[in-house]
Amino acid sequence: MGLAQNVAVAFALWFSFVPGVFAQGAPVSANIAAGRPCMVVNPTYPSAVTPKKVEDTVLLNVRISKSGVVHDMNLVSGPPILAAAAIKAVKRWKYKPAYWVTGPPSERQTFLSVTLMKGAAPKVEEIALGVSSCIPAPTRVRISQAIMANRLLSRVEPVYPPEAYTEHIAGVVIVHVVIDKNGGVLNVDYVSGPLAQVPAAIEAVKQWKYQPYLLNGEAIEVESTVEISFTL
Repeated sequence: MGLAQNVAVAFALWFSFVPGVFAQGAPVSANIAAGRPCMVVNPTYPSAVTPKKVEDTVLLNVRISKSGVVHDMNLVSGPPILAAAAIKAVKRWKYKPAYWVTGPPSERQTFLSVTLMKGAAPKVEEIALGVSSCIPAPTRVRISQAIMANRLLSRVEPVYPPEAYTEHIAGVVIVHVVIDKNGGVLNVDYVSGPLAQVPAAIEAVKQWKYQPYLLNGEAIEVESTVEISFTL
């Protein structure tokens, strides 16, 4: 809390991850990465306002978007005359995006308690709390084979190599795949399995089509593994 006091910003977070519902509970530690802002803008106390005490606190009801942007702010309690200054500052706060690899993310809803101190902030000051900058979205994520199998839209079966069939060569070919933002197979690399079936497996998988994978509402490249069985 020493840093927050130095920049005249105090914040307390109560989380509800159910869209449309606000639930107040015990304060969550600022050390929890999912709830800690990676950039805070220090609010400026309006020069025309004479404080009744050393500091004034404004409680805001806000949404934090999938990308970590604060929006839809409403005053819950505190001096209305200070609300505009608090909202102006909080609009520039930035949170680490909430990454989910098993499904689409949800917006966060929370309460932010912002403390303004007379004379403590002659100008707006940007402070990074514990990190140099907000973490950017990854360009590619690794998803399990089981999850990607459920997102497969079209599949081309491999042609069993005649030589392998004649020699009774069977087995499972495992390949590593990179799927582009549109769901097409961008690259296929051999991992393991009978070498005689590898060209046929790669040629087939290159033609597969997946449902685009979304992370924080944006399509993203995916890497995964695929198994192709060759049975006599």
